[in-house]
Amino acid sequence: MEEEDYWIPRNLDAPPLMFMWEADSAILVLFWLIVGGVLNMFLLGVVLAISFGRGYAYLKEEGGRGLLMKILFWYTPSELWLSKRIPSHIREYIGG
Repeated sequence: MEEEDYWIPRNLDAPPLMFMWEADSAILVLFWLIVGGVLNMFLLGVVLAISFGRGYAYLKEEGGRGLLMKILFWYTPSELWLSKRIPSHIREYIGG
């Protein structure tokens, strides 16, 4: 077996690849291409795929990991995320 037969990631945190793109970006692009093809608007699908793919890659570059969770935390009602926790204005939790 030769050394060129295997792909070795540069670091352990390397994301999975689909062809030469990161898998999450490639899935997003393929989704919009398929939607455009199903609706017989392939050109619109290509435009949407390119714009969403580039936009998602830019957001991922800027925000790093957990960007979606950060956005949801800051821009959605806190009852969705903090319903099982004690309200922050309560200072005495058990007894006096």
